[in-house]
Amino acid sequence: MAKWDKKTFISKTKSDCLSHVSMITMDLIKFAEHNADQIVWGSGDQYGTMVFKCKSHDYGFLPLFYITTNGRIKFSINFLRSKVNQSEIIRDFQLKLESSFLMDFDSSDYPSDIYHHLEDMFTMRSEVNKFISTIQSLSARLHQ
Repeated sequence: MAKWDKKTFISKTKSDCLSHVSMITMDLIKFAEHNADQIVWGSGDQYGTMVFKCKSHDYGFLPLFYITTNGRIKFSINFLRSKVNQSEIIRDFQLKLESSFLMDFDSSDYPSDIYHHLEDMFTMRSEVNKFISTIQSLSARLHQ
């Protein structure tokens, strides 16, 4: 049973994170509300989690990213690699993440999905917009 919901998640984020991180979190929650096929709120005690899920006709509900009340984000690229056998979709997602965040998301250099600090990943509003566009593109391809 979920311990967290939108209200408690936002409240905890605002009390625990810098205002810049809270704003990014709010933007991602608003985006998820309008674009996710399912939003899952976590049940953890130490921090809250929100999961953006996309419903694919071939693979069911897939988590595309996670955000937490302690100001972190996790991209589900390795999880998607294990579930989605259309490698061009995953490769496109990887390239977009790499160009957005100037990180290497290759499976050999990034073998597991880990949480990153939002403040390190998003320093400008345009980076948030680019990430939102990336998730919209990935969702559209998974819906096909």
